[in-house]
Order: sequence, then structure tokens, then C-alpha cells
Amino acid sequence: MKVGIIVCGFVDPKLASHHGQYADMIQATLSPHGDFSFQLYDALAQQLPNPIDDCDGYILTGSVHDAHSDEDWVLNLIDWLQKCDAKRTKLVGICFGHQIIMRALGGTVERSNKGWGIGLSNNEVIQKPDWMTPDKNNIHILVSHQDQVTELPAEVETLATSDFCPAYMLAKDEHIITIQGHPEFSVKFIEDVIQMRNELGVFDDALYEQGIESLRNNAADSDTVMRWIARFLTH
Repeated sequence: MKVGIIVCGFVDPKLASHHGQYADMIQATLSPHGDFSFQLYDALAQQLPNPIDDCDGYILTGSVHDAHSDEDWVLNLIDWLQKCDAKRTKLVGICFGHQIIMRALGGTVERSNKGWGIGLSNNEVIQKPDWMTPDKNNIHILVSHQDQVTELPAEVETLATSDFCPAYMLAKDEHIITIQGHPEFSVKFIEDVIQMRNELGVFDDALYEQGIESLRNNAADSDTVMRWIARFLTH
């Protein structure tokens, strides 16, 4: 199966030298779960698949950029996503990708009044399509975000939720799934992200300690969610 990775952002160079880019992480964690080939597209340079069926499905990466902005490349991406939805093209959105897909479908994305989500998040699975195997009632997934989907588009259902992030994992029909967290991240990478942002003064001490401590409490269900994504794409 040919999967297009829509690159919506890049890892800070200080971290990329050790951890690679978002697209590298997606390829490394998805590949064990299927026979996939990959093609990368740079959304920031407005280089999007044309025709849309150039790949069998697409994954949109995370980004430090805002999904609620009106930058030219963001609006261009929204237009492309709406065309994908009309053709029922398989789409998977991760973090920024989750948010921009939901905005394209008519939802609302904004800064959360709950502040930053960092570290390991715990979310209740409330719907289980048949591609969500192995079965899980809760998923612990790594996160780093201050924006959230606050209003769902029509025809979108919630698959997983938490008090902190009600619209955590979403789906539309059989062709779109999105998740606020990062199943492609390693614990070491998110630890380095938290450390770097703390040194830049992004977090206060309490939030920094909370984020680091969360990584010690449970194992991330990253491999399970990447397995779900693989099954969704090939379903």
C-alpha cells in the first residue's frame, strides 16, 4: 500500500539530529504493521498530491504551526482536505493533522483554556470500530499541544476522550480517523521536547514536573495505536 505523508512541520534541528523528522518517526512505527511504501509531500511549500489518488491513503503530521491560522499554506491544505473528503480518500491526522482535518470538515480549533497538554495522556475509548484491535478500554499516548478541537464537524464521531481533551480521537465514516496525541513519538523524544521547551521558559516548573512525572507512571500504547492506524488504512 502506498501511503502519502503530508509534512505539516519539522522537528527542531537540535532534536532532529538525534530523533529524525516527524515523517521518519511515522514510517518507522507504521512499517512493522503492514506492507507500506511512502511518499512525502511538503504542505508548507504547498506541494500536495495531484491527483489526489496518487496514494492509497494519507497521514498528516504534527507541527508547531497553528491549525487555526489563515496562512496561505494552511488554507491551501484545507482546500485539498475538503477534496479528499469529497472523494472519501483515506486520511489519518496526528496532532496538527487531527486539528486541520477537523477544521477542514467544519469544526472549530482554538487555544485550549486548559493550557498545555504534555507528557503521557490517558484517554477512555468509547467506540471501537472493527479495525481497533487489539481491544483497549483506555489508551495512554504521548502528547504535546496547547490547541484542541473544541467543536466537532457534522458526521464526526468520538472514539476516545478525556476530561482534558474531550475530542481526543475522532472518525468520520470509514475514511477519516484523527488523534490529538503522537503514537509515532518515543518517550525519549517527548522527554527531550519537554526539556527543551522548559529551558525556553514555555512551561512553569509545576507543568514541567507534571509532564516528566507522567512518563514514569504508565507505558505508552503507541504500538497498539499504530497497529490500529495500519488496520484502518488497509481495512
